[in-house]
Amino acid sequence: MRPVGQADEGDPGHVLEQVNRIAEATSIETVWELLVSGLAAYGFVRVNYGLTRGRVGSSIGDPQDVLFLSTHSLDRVRDHHVSGLYRGTPEYRWVLENVGWVSWGWVQEQRALGKLSADECRAMDAVQAERRRAGVSISFAESSHRTKGAMGLAAERGVLQSDLDQRFPAMSAPVMALCNMGHFKMSQMPLPVLRSKLAERQRELLEWVADGKTMQDIGVLTGLSVSAIEKHLRRAREALGVETTAQAVAKAAFLNQMFVSRGI
Repeated sequence: MRPVGQADEGDPGHVLEQVNRIAEATSIETVWELLVSGLAAYGFVRVNYGLTRGRVGSSIGDPQDVLFLSTHSLDRVRDHHVSGLYRGTPEYRWVLENVGWVSWGWVQEQRALGKLSADECRAMDAVQAERRRAGVSISFAESSHRTKGAMGLAAERGVLQSDLDQRFPAMSAPVMALCNMGHFKMSQMPLPVLRSKLAERQRELLEWVADGKTMQDIGVLTGLSVSAIEKHLRRAREALGVETTAQAVAKAAFLNQMFVSRGI
């Protein structure tokens, strides 16, 4: 394994190639593979990513509508997010309030200065009990106040946080280029969240509704009866966890599940 910051693949040409390949990718799975392999060249062997389009204040919204990707085991990631412990950590607060990157050593500095609340200290102690690596957190700039994306990068075991903090500023530009492009690309794709994946017919009918078509119009366009259309739209509402078709259109749009290339 390479020490952090000693990446023979980390030259500008390689980074540009990786960024271009991510930009041209046609699936979230491919983007994730390229992103993880690109970050590994800089010594980051554990990567966590989260993206929500249902943010309200400090809440990420319904966890079932959030995209989580991780190089950790699925069970561990699920347990971590179901517990909700992360929401009380100072790193989580930093991500919501800032854009850019921050060292995991930042929380130790803030605590030493007495700038963390008692609740944050308790959450920090609980999380640190499981954390055995040095790393950084990344918060992405967003164009919508309902959207938030963030990432955690962890180095190999044995790398000290002080060593990573010394090395990371010099490699932050290419690492952030990879992460920003990965996030931007995935945020433009249909989000394969746990609950809200639409069937092809459901998506088609919601698109016609979004275009302002009436039930009768949609029947003519699709050859379906009004009762069949209503059945598909009801199932779309159930899949999306909403009450009205208007809400279904809005949520499907938030999740990038409408008017997308069928090849994505």
